[in-house]
Amino acid sequence: MILAVFGDALLDPASGETTRDAVVLIEDGKVTRAGKRNGTQVPRDAETIDAHGLTLLPGLIDCHVHLTNLGEGLDFARELTTPPTLELMRAVRAARQTLEAGFTSVRDAAGTPAGVRMAIDAGYFPGPRTFVTVSALSQTGGHTDSHFMCGADLDIPLPDRPYMVVDGVENMRLRVREVIRAGADWIKLCTSGGVLSPGDQPHHSALTLEEIKAAVDEAATQGRRVMAHAQANAGIKNALKAGVATIEHGIWLDGDAIEMMLDGGNALIPTLVAPHWVIRHAEAGKMPAYAIGKARAVIDDHKASIRLAIESGVKIAFGTDTGVGPHGSNGEEFSLMHELGMKPIDCIRAATTVAAETIGMKGVGNLDAGAWGDLIGVAGDPLAELSLLAKPASVELVIKGGAVVKSR
Repeated sequence: MILAVFGDALLDPASGETTRDAVVLIEDGKVTRAGKRNGTQVPRDAETIDAHGLTLLPGLIDCHVHLTNLGEGLDFARELTTPPTLELMRAVRAARQTLEAGFTSVRDAAGTPAGVRMAIDAGYFPGPRTFVTVSALSQTGGHTDSHFMCGADLDIPLPDRPYMVVDGVENMRLRVREVIRAGADWIKLCTSGGVLSPGDQPHHSALTLEEIKAAVDEAATQGRRVMAHAQANAGIKNALKAGVATIEHGIWLDGDAIEMMLDGGNALIPTLVAPHWVIRHAEAGKMPAYAIGKARAVIDDHKASIRLAIESGVKIAFGTDTGVGPHGSNGEEFSLMHELGMKPIDCIRAATTVAAETIGMKGVGNLDAGAWGDLIGVAGDPLAELSLLAKPASVELVIKGGAVVKSR
């Protein structure tokens, strides 16, 4: 099947150029041409879409989501009465909401088993192209240790989602192998504490340098890379020293950490919107007290850290931690990135070309010949009005692999 999409304009994130009166041709799910309509031969048997008034651009990419999290706050009574099968089914709704917001590709940063990715690929339900980490690994008492002082433990190991707590080098090697066996595309470590975890603090480092190195080495032998939930300064530096590929959150960067990231070409995924959603949930009475205080304590330092990274030229890839906040609200991150000094075109690159390179997903983030036919259409010029990408209603056209997912 051949699909021809006609739009008022076409934005190429790589060059930053906008082509007026544009067309995108997609055959058998892949782009064959994207450019000016005049001079482009459109096959007679092509199915056509008139995207009048819309600017076309590649489908967006979110490098940090949690599809099995509700995004409605943290309610322990609800979690204790939720069977794993129902928790899994949350991903069905989340995947559709994410896709309809214009995000045609994501990297899930823990909690979602590989079966969700496989089900989307098989067409069982609509969703973005997905890379999964399956389980995030932390030390005892760390960010993914859900064992509470009363004795309750919310982390129940499943065949397709291994236990998330690990201590020691050899145990780390075993756990990484288990996660890879469960189908992980990436390995996620927690090299610092976090906001939503009950037993640690965001400014404290976690896991030893040797443990992190063991995970990186073990992942590399199986062709995987490692992402690090790293908020504490020491946790960020340990992750970088050990060879981790991406730093998630990065709340307390300093000049030395910035230099390490620049030297190593590491990407930073800011997730600026996440603490805002913790506070919003708290104001609605949907967040435990310990998390509220931590979120309020980090938010200003988080902004200052990301501003420093932007000004220093660190590679910024788009990520939101959606699942903390509601699925489909991913685009709010664009406005926060822009407020800290990123130009609109750089914000869009962070969610297209840079994101694709960062997570290693092929054929996405661009509309070059041979790329997947993933594109969106927004009602206006996103370079002049970046907030268009923050509003799902403004994303009036979503196409994934040449199939229309959403259209006005």
